[in-house]
Amino acid sequence: MFTSSPVGPPRPSQPSGIRRFLLVTVSVLALVLGFLVPSAFAADGPFSIDGTVPDGGTTEITDAFGSVKELGPLNSNTTKIGVIHSDAVPTLGLTNPNAQVDLRRAWLGTARDAGTQHDWLYFAWERDSNSGSGFIAYEFMKNKAPASCAYETATEAALIANCNPWANRTAGDFMILWDQQGNSLDLYLRTWSGIAPNLTLGAPTLLNAAASQAAYGSDGFRGEAAVDLTATIFGGSAACLSFANTIPSTVTGNSDTADYKDTILKTTPPISNCQSSTVTTPKTGAGANVPAEGLSIGTGVVPVKDSALVSLVGGTATPTGSVAFSLCKVDAPGLCDTGGTSVGSTNLTGAAYPVTVVSPTAYVTSAGRYCWRATFTGDSANGIPGSSDFASSECFTVNPVTPGLATTAGADAFLGQAVTDSATLTGLATQPANPVINTTGTAGAAAGGTLTFKLYGPDNCTTVAYTSATVPVSGNNTYNSPAPQFVPTAPGTYHWVAVYSGNLPNNTGTTHNATCADTDEDVVVNTVPSSLTSTQSFIPNDSVTVSATAGGSMAGTVSFDAYESANCSGTAIYSSTANVSGASPRTVGTANTTVSTTAPAISWRVSYDSTNAAQRDIPASCHETSTLTISNGGTISSP
Repeated sequence: MFTSSPVGPPRPSQPSGIRRFLLVTVSVLALVLGFLVPSAFAADGPFSIDGTVPDGGTTEITDAFGSVKELGPLNSNTTKIGVIHSDAVPTLGLTNPNAQVDLRRAWLGTARDAGTQHDWLYFAWERDSNSGSGFIAYEFMKNKAPASCAYETATEAALIANCNPWANRTAGDFMILWDQQGNSLDLYLRTWSGIAPNLTLGAPTLLNAAASQAAYGSDGFRGEAAVDLTATIFGGSAACLSFANTIPSTVTGNSDTADYKDTILKTTPPISNCQSSTVTTPKTGAGANVPAEGLSIGTGVVPVKDSALVSLVGGTATPTGSVAFSLCKVDAPGLCDTGGTSVGSTNLTGAAYPVTVVSPTAYVTSAGRYCWRATFTGDSANGIPGSSDFASSECFTVNPVTPGLATTAGADAFLGQAVTDSATLTGLATQPANPVINTTGTAGAAAGGTLTFKLYGPDNCTTVAYTSATVPVSGNNTYNSPAPQFVPTAPGTYHWVAVYSGNLPNNTGTTHNATCADTDEDVVVNTVPSSLTSTQSFIPNDSVTVSATAGGSMAGTVSFDAYESANCSGTAIYSSTANVSGASPRTVGTANTTVSTTAPAISWRVSYDSTNAAQRDIPASCHETSTLTISNGGTISSP
């Protein structure tokens, strides 16, 4: 059992025996009841103070308990509750409170009463023993704990050497004490005044039933209470106040010289009568709302902004602070709850809340899903906590583009000639930059991908006559079918089809003339008609028979000369000789295979030069004439 200093009006003095009897009676009664009888004041605001600990939605603060040493204030004259803020470190040491004063955990929460619009504080506790009585204390300080009290990261040795959790006390800080003597439900309020470090702890004020309520749990280990902060602490003022450092503890009483027995030293959520809310709306770079269907990646760089409406609930203050904006590229259903690209901050201005601020411009360079996060810093001077928004309503989509693809077939060709095609890409978006989100408008590289040219036919759109090698793409440009160009092997009408592969995520693929309906993509492979004109010609030849009636064997030479005339006039077109040898008669002739003529008349002059002295020569004479009638058929053509 821990001792306490009673608070309230003076009681008449009693004989010591009677006092001892009453104390024993109260102690026995407390043990017998074991705090099994929950009792309550009339007011609990938005909370349910019925002994069922904790209420939903409150924050649990755990503490070491049992046979475990834990950090707590040293026991000295300078660590009493009224002056501990001025204590020089080391303020803390390792202690092992007995079970009656050893807190296992505590709970803390605030909520607003929808009817009265008052802010209520909820606090609850759990001890390591359900016997004994004393004081539960919750101290609320405006300022955060000193930086040297980094409970979650500092070592115990560092906290002992450097941390005084109460060092930042200031005027207006307060403490609520629960006097549990005799199963009491009395709650007392004490407030510090003065100028730090010369602070005075005000006299205890008993909270009335209209502004507070308390109850024990049925097993005696737990208790809970609710206090109307607006009525008791904030004094009905609309000004914003905040308490950033809460220390649950057990103490020996509510006098200035009471000692701390156990303390829970943890970072706690702030307590405030003002709450900020931040609601954001994604915007285009021009400030318009982003359409439900999203934005187009366009040429590859899309300016976007975020608009944040910062509102204040529960008080009044001149807007100050800033909103920091971050943008994430994240797949559904993800949100920008952490990380992302910092786009910058915008300060709040104006005379009163709500205030709308717009982010600096961010530039996105990739198709995809993006989500904003806006974080209001809060206003510590006015006790306004920060707030943020990263809901799904902060997300928007940037869609890829489908580029334009226009093609022009090369000229018609004759069979045996090559055919060609060209394709012009327009409206391509650049590739994503690195990083994808930036604040400078930097674009990525030109769009990539490939083009493929296909030729269908002849005379149909199903037979693939040719598929080209892929042609690399680098941005908007005109691209030609690659060498070597295709040479069709059959005549007819062919259809070019151009296929762009796309370059995701910013550019989708596209095909031009897939149905062969674009006549500009037709190319005709022709054959030409042929014609035949005949002209007769003749190759003249002649023969003679030479004889002699006597004189022995024939011996000599016959000479032949052919003329394109009927009388051997002009120049001979052919001349030859033939040897004569042997018994009479002998026949010899020409062997012309190369000289031809189209003349209607041919004449021959022949002679015989005998080398047999017994046989005479035959002189040259125009001996033969041939007359021809030539009828050529003219010109005929192919079908």
